[in-house]
Amino acid sequence: MFNYDEFEKWVNEVLENEFPEKTVAINFNLYEEAEKDKYAIQITGTERFDEEDWACYESFSSGENLYVWLEEGDWEKALESAVNNLNRYLEQGTNSAILLKYSGVGVGFVDGDIEIIYRK
Repeated sequence: MFNYDEFEKWVNEVLENEFPEKTVAINFNLYEEAEKDKYAIQITGTERFDEEDWACYESFSSGENLYVWLEEGDWEKALESAVNNLNRYLEQGTNSAILLKYSGVGVGFVDGDIEIIYRK
């Protein structure tokens, strides 16, 4: 189950690192793990925004530092949980101002579409 408090703590820790100057947007990459009902999120900074494949132009990545959770159901349910909790973070997260200074914030599975949840 997605735990907002653990997610917020993880995002705050990742945001303690400064992103490179060339970063213009942030994407939250989602992964479906090999274990059933297990998902993970990675934070990336990107050099481009709002064009085809913009999330592929990474300037920063949290790498193997992932937020991992169990979600019963399918990938759509996992995406919904990620979007809802990221929206909550943007509204009330300790370091949400860091994310909101970028041109946009997106979330999506690495092999799928990206949902833009914030645009400056």
